[in-house]
Amino acid sequence: MSKHPRRESPAKAARTQAEARTQAKAARAQAEAEQAQADLAEAKVKVAKEQDAAIARALQEDDEARRQADLKEVAEKEAEAVPDWPPDPPAGRGSG
Repeated sequence: MSKHPRRESPAKAARTQAEARTQAKAARAQAEAEQAQADLAEAKVKVAKEQDAAIARALQEDDEARRQADLKEVAEKEAEAVPDWPPDPPAGRGSG
């Protein structure tokens, strides 16, 4: 037996290199897919926050519109309850 280390055949070395390149490509593709998923999750969170803010604004605007309508209604009822001033002269009593 020889004491020299055994050398791989060129074909086996080429296969080994090709497998290493394939594994490296697969690892890069996996990393890109994970990054894309993270970006998508981040975008979904951003959209959800924007939707929440839009809903909150709409609810606030609706509440304000209802408050204004209620205030107007109360003001109209109060105006109806206040007698005219000066009062009309009693019937049958004309000026003259």
